[in-house]
Amino acid sequence: VTHRVAPMAMGATEGGSSIWSALPDPLRAFANRLDGKRCPKELEGRWRIDNRRSEKLCPFVVGLGVPYWACPAIGILERSTELKISCPESTSSGVESIVIEDTTALSKRNVTEVRLDGVEVEKATRTGRKRYMLSGSVENDHLEAEVASKTSVVTCRLFQRGPGWETRQERALVHQHDGAVRLRERNVLQRPAEEDVVVDRFFEKVQ
Repeated sequence: VTHRVAPMAMGATEGGSSIWSALPDPLRAFANRLDGKRCPKELEGRWRIDNRRSEKLCPFVVGLGVPYWACPAIGILERSTELKISCPESTSSGVESIVIEDTTALSKRNVTEVRLDGVEVEKATRTGRKRYMLSGSVENDHLEAEVASKTSVVTCRLFQRGPGWETRQERALVHQHDGAVRLRERNVLQRPAEEDVVVDRFFEKVQ
């Protein structure tokens, strides 16, 4: 599944909030920036993938260089995906972070902890063979009416592949057509001179 990602709204205000709309523009902008560094606690908990509503990760991983023949095995693994999202206590500097634990029935737990101040930190893969720049942020502004929360964004800039290579995971609560609210995980792969690859997966809360 390959799509273009719609650009995020810049400078939009939170709809439906008379308090926010009454604030002067400079004060509202400052409050947005401050709130944008806070871990979205509404995402906390344990979430299990909804396979019927989720797209397959195959286009995303193939875009990263995984051979296409590996897709069936990846598809079997992702059917049992569970996420555990938590917001640990902020550090003495006041910077908050988010912790995302990703597990399947047959794979080890993969834990990502990232600060939400947008500052890049150099990391290595488990094997140590590849390095990337990891950063986290929270977005309050969006174009989609169905989004029901702030959006947690985890970005990996794949600098060893060259300029323009980046993956992004955007997680937010969304209202769906059946009336339920689910966690949407949007996986975005950006590459130079190519369309973005976007894969949406949906999760239901189990705890």
